[in-house]
Amino acid sequence: MKYTIALGLIFALSLSLYAQDAPSDSQVPLTTLEFDHTEYDFGEITSGEKVTHVFTFTNTGDQPLLLTNAKGSCGCTVPRWPRKAIQPGETASITVAFNSKNKRGKRNQKVTITANTEPAQTFLFLKGTVLEGDDEDWTKLSQEEVAEIKPDPNCFAIYPNPTADILKLDMEDYMGEEVIVSIFSQNGSLMAKRQLRIEDNPIEFQVNHFPAGTYIANVQVPGQETETRCFIVVK
Repeated sequence: MKYTIALGLIFALSLSLYAQDAPSDSQVPLTTLEFDHTEYDFGEITSGEKVTHVFTFTNTGDQPLLLTNAKGSCGCTVPRWPRKAIQPGETASITVAFNSKNKRGKRNQKVTITANTEPAQTFLFLKGTVLEGDDEDWTKLSQEEVAEIKPDPNCFAIYPNPTADILKLDMEDYMGEEVIVSIFSQNGSLMAKRQLRIEDNPIEFQVNHFPAGTYIANVQVPGQETETRCFIVVK
């Protein structure tokens, strides 16, 4: 059995209509979420380096989870998060980037997550020490270096749209079956996970908050061999 990956774009108009139809905060049922960890120690870095870390979480309640905001303690700490509702039992992720340019000493960068939970806010932290440096950004590739990247020919490239990006998985071969779909980064970090019975096709994952890189989508059906397919997010 094979499945394919395609890119779907949601236009600003549709998002605007969704916002108009969305219920007020007082009407949104509450749920709970649980992070696998809420602190990341990046150790020692040189001023000018960038740190990117993925925090994975699960909707542990019985209502859809909607993250309405994620805000860093300063402009140097930027979170990217899924904008659509996370269903009960689903796992998703938040990517936090910290730019240490012009920063020195011990750092405790805070990210505030606002959602339909009680309490409404959850906090994530990036901790570490920034050493003296020349603040040259060694982590950013030049246009020439990007052009030389040779992606795996079996991967699909996804170019994030400023409005939204949806990764669509064609699950026609799995209709009516219970499956577990997991998305992992190239270094093995779990980015998203969903267990469901396939009744609609395709199924969608938000990837606009994923860092640039290669990812693997696994589809598991009890008693069958796991199917995998890779895709590349290009910023």
